[in-house]
Amino acid sequence: MRAERELKQFVRAALALLAREADVAACEVYCSSSEHRVARLNYTSDIASRGVEEFKSLNADGFALRIVMRRDAQETATAAIAGDLSLEAVRAALERARHTTVADPHFPGLPAAPRILPRSIRAAVASDLMRTPDRAIAQAAWRIVGGAIGAYRAGAPLKLARPGLVIGGDLSLIRDRIAIGSSAFTDLRADQSAHFVASVTALVESLAAKGTATAVGGSRDAMSREGARLGRAAVTRALALRHGERPAAGAWRVVLGPQPIAEILNYMVMPSLTAGAFHAATSAYHGRFGTPVIDARLSLADDPHASTGPVRRRITCEGLPAAATELIRAGRLVGLLSNVYDSHRLATDEHRAEKLGAGANPDTAFPARNGYRMGESPARRYDGHPGSTGTNVMMRTRAGVGDRELIGAVGDGLYIGRIWYTYPINGQRAGDFTCTVSGDSYVIRDGKLAAPLAPNCLRINANIEQVFARPIAVGKRSSPAVVWGAPEAYFVPALALEAITLARIGDDTAG
Repeated sequence: MRAERELKQFVRAALALLAREADVAACEVYCSSSEHRVARLNYTSDIASRGVEEFKSLNADGFALRIVMRRDAQETATAAIAGDLSLEAVRAALERARHTTVADPHFPGLPAAPRILPRSIRAAVASDLMRTPDRAIAQAAWRIVGGAIGAYRAGAPLKLARPGLVIGGDLSLIRDRIAIGSSAFTDLRADQSAHFVASVTALVESLAAKGTATAVGGSRDAMSREGARLGRAAVTRALALRHGERPAAGAWRVVLGPQPIAEILNYMVMPSLTAGAFHAATSAYHGRFGTPVIDARLSLADDPHASTGPVRRRITCEGLPAAATELIRAGRLVGLLSNVYDSHRLATDEHRAEKLGAGANPDTAFPARNGYRMGESPARRYDGHPGSTGTNVMMRTRAGVGDRELIGAVGDGLYIGRIWYTYPINGQRAGDFTCTVSGDSYVIRDGKLAAPLAPNCLRINANIEQVFARPIAVGKRSSPAVVWGAPEAYFVPALALEAITLARIGDDTAG
């Protein structure tokens, strides 16, 4: 990765060049260096395998500039160039931008406040994962594989000649550095962040068993510690889930564990909690701002400074201070994720009152605390456009109960520990979704876990109201949960729910 000093030197020089252009009234230069290192897990007991594959990388260095033309304060353009941090590249990007200018009536101007960042923001300390070598990532990955093999040898019920033990998944280290300067700022602004994400799946084909384990963290010590746990946890869970049952389709009482709750939040709820979604009238909570939208025992917030959160950011990709955003307080929708452009569009929208609803205070503002440029991975990228993205998304509960009480509240039903292929149906605004129960799940009888559930045998068809509006009971503890490919980290409880429709996969009667 490029050093922060190099990024800032480039931004300073680029701004000086752009300041000499007579037709440019204002300008912004954003530069980033990002790295996504992936150690693939690939162990099979019955076929020769590497165990840990060679590292895969998704790296990106480059810059983007934005200009505002002097002849029209709303005439603007952007251009991005990969890899080349030279003044020649800046000149090339400037020429490209001049040929693509558009007059945007919604353009509010470049972010301008504060003109200088407080010292407390500039002095923040980055994670030690910024300096973690590949050797440490490989060691943690091998701990996962070794722990999985050890757990199988210790816990397998039979000494099978061909057990069909398969360990898959990956350990990813995501880190980025950014620098941003603007004619509207007095200072140059820089930030860096790093966190790891791990996902492990263990299959024992001879026992028709599957188990998973995930982790997310923000330090080298946490990565090493989780490496020692993950493989062992995935295999132990798989052995407990062998020869699962395949229940009938129908409406079931269920407990959704933290991972399903996080997945539904990621694909269904968070996209609806943005100023852009309300402006576009695509939010599932259209017209309901300021009113109860979920159970009063639940609250939801995003916090880039959370002490337990791995995604730590000081500034947004618009150069503004990153700060916590309270989204839902005791069930009531009170805030939205936003960036500068969407905040302005919603504030000046002639249909704002209708889109927010009668429960919204006319003076409610939506500060631009969440404008991040994200790419194909959870790292920030120079060629992305500022969107409204979370960091550490945390759901808190009031009057929550333990797992035993949650399962007891269901009585007879299902515990669903993992889902995948979650996506909206009938459009985001409808709130309808479907997903597949992929594993780590059980049948509940008489208020207790009674038998494993076969993976990939059931599909959920539901609405977010059924999940969050009237749960039977809510968990008291928020646990970290990983959603594959998501830029946010999630900390969420389990919820006990009434009458969730499940269809049999591969069953002609499922419809």
